Amino acid sequence: MKDADLIAEKKQGKNRFYSLNRRRTLELVGFFEDMYDYNLKSLKEYVEVKEKKKKDLSFKKTI
Repeated sequence: MKDADLIAEKKQGKNRFYSLNRRRTLELVGFFEDMYDYNLKSLKEYVEVKEKKKKDLSFKKTI
């Protein structure tokens, strides 16, 4: 996490204190939110297309 600049380490004697890099963490959160939103939209589109195909097939069977 230090290599990704997500946390900072501060040494005091034998102790080490870690803190979050807010800017980098917010960038990471934004990335996951975008990815989640994209996946939800893709899933919605997939389900809608599948439902449309199903309706089209059932309509053709009645003709």
